[in-house]
Amino acid sequence: MAAGCLATALFFSARPSGAMTVEGLPDWLESHVLLGLSAVWEEIPAGEERLRLETLSMVARRLFPGYSVTVSPSSEPHVFFEAQNPVKWEVVLASPDLRAPASSWFEGDVSGMSEEISLLLEDLPVESLSWADSTLRDRIGELAESRLPGWDFALLVRVEAEREGAVLQISFRARQPLVLAITPSIFSSTLPVMFQSDLTAKLLSGLSPIIGLPVGWIASHRIDVELLAQDFLEDRNAVSNTRSKVEVAFVPDQVSKVDATVNSQRFILQIWLAAYAGIEGRYPEMGILLGWNTKQWTGVDVELYNETMVDIGKFGLSNRLGLRFPLWSKFRAGIELEWPEQETWYRVWWDSERVRRLYAWWRYNAEYGHNAAIGYRINEHVSIEVHYDDRYDEKVGLRGILVL
Repeated sequence: MAAGCLATALFFSARPSGAMTVEGLPDWLESHVLLGLSAVWEEIPAGEERLRLETLSMVARRLFPGYSVTVSPSSEPHVFFEAQNPVKWEVVLASPDLRAPASSWFEGDVSGMSEEISLLLEDLPVESLSWADSTLRDRIGELAESRLPGWDFALLVRVEAEREGAVLQISFRARQPLVLAITPSIFSSTLPVMFQSDLTAKLLSGLSPIIGLPVGWIASHRIDVELLAQDFLEDRNAVSNTRSKVEVAFVPDQVSKVDATVNSQRFILQIWLAAYAGIEGRYPEMGILLGWNTKQWTGVDVELYNETMVDIGKFGLSNRLGLRFPLWSKFRAGIELEWPEQETWYRVWWDSERVRRLYAWWRYNAEYGHNAAIGYRINEHVSIEVHYDDRYDEKVGLRGILVL
């Protein structure tokens, strides 16, 4: 018993000499068996070669049940293993109980995995698992981690004597950290905020199947989650009826973020309130913007819009009739006719079209000079801008905007 404990300790602690060779084992077991045998061989006292080989054979049989062991006579021995009771293995993957579409993602990830593990177990005696189970678990763990990051697994072996076979069942459980909540955010520069709020609430329920799943695994399916959110939004009436284009960005975490933009390809409708600070003579305003995209009729991506504004302090009414077209990325350029002054303004916009992001615009008129702003969109409803206007003595101030 003492000799067996010593040999077992050496098996886990020593380093192979590199000269000893083994044969007859699966590739994934050879290096670990060689590690133990080399340690034993180095600890056997020098003496008669036959006695050393017999000692090595005896220790090998005790360390590695399930195999017969033959040691060839040599100063650096060659050890041959032969399975005594090889069995036919069946690998069964017990998938966790997941909701669609996460269930189909999981099935796709494990496709072919049982066949890979079956190759590892080919002709492996059941008895050998008493010493090879840790190495087998490590090898299966490598396969699982590459396919299923964030999932732990458990192994269960069943011997079926009636068919002289064995079953290895692998079950999976989610590993921390998990997706605990989702914070969706929807922004649209073309649809009223009430539509956006309704879509946000519905998107939260549409993404509920990913709650409780491993963050690492969901991160590997980031594109799938984005497509899931996109398809879900495109099925809503508010999106399909307005022919809106949907773009989604997903950030996996314990509290995952989903940012979506939903912009109609046909029309624009915005209602807003604005208030100024630091610019004397500027009063709160209210505006309604109506716009149409002409691409569906002309094939040219140009927006025509009319913006009606009411100066709440003076109860003055003004209008802007304009057109704008895309330049590149998030930049647009256009021209506006403003009356009753009947002045023409040239204008440029840059907008990331997301909440908690910066945006900017600038316009110019030969008589009135420059009017510009750099803003930050706090949420779907509220933005704040650093506002510049050459038409006033105090040119720089703050402007808060509430979108209804």
